[in-house]
Amino acid sequence: MNAKLLAIIKREYLQQVQGKAFWISTFLIPALGLGLIFIQVALARNLVAKGKIGVVDLSGRLYEPLVAEYKARPTDDEAEKPKKADEAKAAKVDEKSVTEKMSESRNTKITTQLDLFKVDATPETLPAVRKKLNEDVQKERIKAYIVLTPKTLETGAAEWRAQSVKAEVVMREQIANYLSRAATKERLKDKGVDPAVYEAARVRVDLEAHEAKEVESGESGKNVGMNLAISAVFFFLIYLSIFIYGAYIMRGVLEEKNNRIVEVIVSSVRPTTLMLGKILGIGAVGLTQYSVWACLALAIALPGVAAVAGMGEGLPHIPAATIGAFVLFFLLGYFLYASLYAALSAPFNTEQEAQQFVMIPGMMLILTSTTWFFAFNQPNGALATALSFFPFTAPLMMFMRISVQTPPLWQIGLSVAILLVTIWAVAWFAGRVYRVGILMYGKKPTLPEIFRWAFQTD
Repeated sequence: MNAKLLAIIKREYLQQVQGKAFWISTFLIPALGLGLIFIQVALARNLVAKGKIGVVDLSGRLYEPLVAEYKARPTDDEAEKPKKADEAKAAKVDEKSVTEKMSESRNTKITTQLDLFKVDATPETLPAVRKKLNEDVQKERIKAYIVLTPKTLETGAAEWRAQSVKAEVVMREQIANYLSRAATKERLKDKGVDPAVYEAARVRVDLEAHEAKEVESGESGKNVGMNLAISAVFFFLIYLSIFIYGAYIMRGVLEEKNNRIVEVIVSSVRPTTLMLGKILGIGAVGLTQYSVWACLALAIALPGVAAVAGMGEGLPHIPAATIGAFVLFFLLGYFLYASLYAALSAPFNTEQEAQQFVMIPGMMLILTSTTWFFAFNQPNGALATALSFFPFTAPLMMFMRISVQTPPLWQIGLSVAILLVTIWAVAWFAGRVYRVGILMYGKKPTLPEIFRWAFQTD
């Protein structure tokens, strides 16, 4: 590596890390993230579904059973008492809502303080009753009301009326659970079955996930939610880093071009060397930021710090393969897109002009970000496999596959090889465009002109 390239790398690196904005963002981002987590946990621990709920029971059979199910719910004190394994399983709800699963995964309790009251109505008087109840809801005299009909016992269909269909999700799902139990017991009575038999026989089967290997890696299926969160966080760190540091390169190129600084620089250094120095210097900035975050994470993982932070078990175990794949595919994705950002920003004079072309590779990243959950669910599926071999989506998709279920080594090797070849081709293209575009002013070039610059002879 020649001295001029090293000087450019050093200049680009120090220009970023010596600024206050870099260190503020480096420490502020994890601080905000931890703060949001703590606030979310604190709110979840005190989340209470509270309010007056009107019950219009046109079936004539569900109001009393609904109230009985609500009164029979476990209280906070009872939930904290130790229970035998069979009693705990018998007490579980058959169909848990997403909200309840999330609360259980965080060891939090969502309490309920409902005031259920019966509203007398018939099919003929229902429109007038509904009008009065709608007024009560809008004036916040009651939280909501539900309408139960004979079809509720047949198909489970019931109405929930509140100020917003998006609000009070916790309350709505809890009442739906109480209604499901009440309706099930009423249907059993119609079949001549004692509801007590239902309570005694009901059991929830939990499939404990294990790897189909004689010697397992130690990853537990109980932590699947945490594993999903870790994979998703790393996935979006790569995604955001490519956008953020690519934008740094684009702004740096445009700033030097508009200030005519580049004309002085290229008098003593080749344009391609200048471009490579920018890419390497800003890439080192990204690695520095991640190194600081890794040190902060290790500090939080210390037993004493974890206990103070409210994480009794500390940070979850992250496999070394996941960390290695993160670094590898962050670098590969960064160099690929950084070269494109440099090439596509050099011919233009303003950021607005450059954005029109920069969004072309950006759409590839956005496409991949919309498919990450499908890759998590089926890491060896046709979609995930195809996108892990397409160079502009491979950095994100292959990382996700490795973090979930390590694909065959030949697929990882082929993906890396395709990326390296593509990076070389894009870097060559970017260098050819950069050397011409960096000194071009005035008229905005078209895409055919940019390609012509790349293939014209020196």
